[in-house]
Amino acid sequence: MTSAPLARRQRALVLRAPGINCDRETAHACRLVGFETDLLHINRLLQAPERLLDYALLVIPGGFSYGDDLGAGTLLARNLTIHLGSQLDQFIDEGRLVLGICNGFQVLVRAGLLPGRVTNTLDIRTVASLTDNMSAQFESRWVTLGVEISTCLFTQWIKRPIELPVAHGEGQFVLAEDAMLAQLQKSGQVPLVYTSPTGGDVVYPGNPNGSIGNIAGVCNARGNVFGLMPHPERYVSALQHPQRRGTSDGDGLLIFKNAYEYANQRKSSYAASGVDIAAADTARELMKDAVRATHGAEVLAGIGAFAGVFDASSIQQMQRPTLVASTDGVGTKTLIAAQAGRFDTIGHDLVNHSVNDLLCQGAKPLFFMDYLAMGKLDPVQAAKIVRGVAEACREVGCALLGGETAEMPDVYLPGTFDLAGTIVGVAEHDAIVKAARICAGDVLLGLPSSGLHTNGYSLARRVFAPYGLDTVFPELGEPLADALLRPHRCYLKDVEGIRKYLADRGSFIKGAAHITGGSFAGNIARILPAGMKAVIKTDAWTIPPLFQLLARLGQVSRTEMYRTLNMGIGMVLVLPAEAAEQARHVHPELLTVGYITEGEGVVLQ
Repeated sequence: MTSAPLARRQRALVLRAPGINCDRETAHACRLVGFETDLLHINRLLQAPERLLDYALLVIPGGFSYGDDLGAGTLLARNLTIHLGSQLDQFIDEGRLVLGICNGFQVLVRAGLLPGRVTNTLDIRTVASLTDNMSAQFESRWVTLGVEISTCLFTQWIKRPIELPVAHGEGQFVLAEDAMLAQLQKSGQVPLVYTSPTGGDVVYPGNPNGSIGNIAGVCNARGNVFGLMPHPERYVSALQHPQRRGTSDGDGLLIFKNAYEYANQRKSSYAASGVDIAAADTARELMKDAVRATHGAEVLAGIGAFAGVFDASSIQQMQRPTLVASTDGVGTKTLIAAQAGRFDTIGHDLVNHSVNDLLCQGAKPLFFMDYLAMGKLDPVQAAKIVRGVAEACREVGCALLGGETAEMPDVYLPGTFDLAGTIVGVAEHDAIVKAARICAGDVLLGLPSSGLHTNGYSLARRVFAPYGLDTVFPELGEPLADALLRPHRCYLKDVEGIRKYLADRGSFIKGAAHITGGSFAGNIARILPAGMKAVIKTDAWTIPPLFQLLARLGQVSRTEMYRTLNMGIGMVLVLPAEAAEQARHVHPELLTVGYITEGEGVVLQ
């Protein structure tokens, strides 16, 4: 009986080059965690660049590559980008791992691989640099490092501070603009920072080189390229610590263990099918704080639970509480967001749209559930989207109770996503808006929209297809992306304020229509009782420039525009004539856009 062949272990390549002197100890660390590890000179690799793709991990160790005559890591970086550029790009795009330690970190920065593109305006190779230590001397000491929530695959399971040694003269991480630091942090690209063992302010020598933001290591947006100044390979055993701390493994080994775990997971059958469990875990880590910030004492189980649990005892104080629920999405506005690379506001669109729907029934929100699906899960993008959902929930006093983030490579194209959600609110039974109350003589008041909101984007994408999103039309006075991606306006504070003001005076809002797909005719008709007709006076307000531009460039008829878009009015309220006058005094933004008369349907004049 022939035994089955043993499964081949994951392979690591530790790169050698003139002046590199930490290669053997780095290879030892790789082997300790399970990698089948090769030490390969850069010249050998340049002779057969395709060999790079035989490995799951590429490590560029510390030392003084090529003597650093042209600046730390510069010459080795040029060798990689010029002679191995296409193979290295493929290596990274396929989700394989790259680790740069000390001089290797400098190489990755010089090559433009770290931190990657931070803004859309600067070339990626001018974003960051590593320069002389602020102390103007070589630093060799042990440091304490804080592990931040990030996309980094090398640090994702480390939940405590770690200690590592440093040994460098050019380790001060600097950025072309200080404002980029916040962007890197928000994107989850700062996995390691110098910290104080006592928890106080970080000063020299706690931050041995003076790096901005106490940065000790950065990763790319995806988290599979990681560079750090400390040396993890020099602390793989407790015996290597000057105080012999720990029982067996040193803190540095954790970084290599994470790399090996990910490499094995990446080769699993599920990952091979296009579903990346590690990416989902990273996304969850990046978004969980924002989600939990929406939770009050009423949330008994939220993120991580099989189902959200909400304590509804507070609504027992109501006379006759009635639950109100709605489900919706943001449509093809997601395609504009993806094209522009802006993912932080689309969540506001989803929540605000849903809250506005509740308002039409006289309800206020209790909790929200979101659903995000991507063709290829990008943890940073997913976290930005869900953080936007969470921020919008906080603004309206609504708990983000839970949700689903799905990776569906056979359903969605790469780079695209879908976003939907369900909102649950509550209203007093007697306060639920009833169409039967609407009668002839009532007035229609409109609240302005902030733009297209979440409807009409199929039309807008067709009309604006020939133009870049950075185009500034004279009518708009801002980039097209800003105008198209302005978040859906939430009318919660407006409507609740008006409702309270009228209630104190013995009056009420008879009806409310959220002007979304179907525009005036399609939405106001939903609240009209039999025998009543709504007349919309289209000359009562000025059509915003974006709608005028759409009509002109797309040669869209007036009829089609008013059948599809909100035309600048996002919410219509139905009030008795006297109450309408009172409401306009307290809320000057309200516009009289029409009236109710006998008849059927909705007529635009």
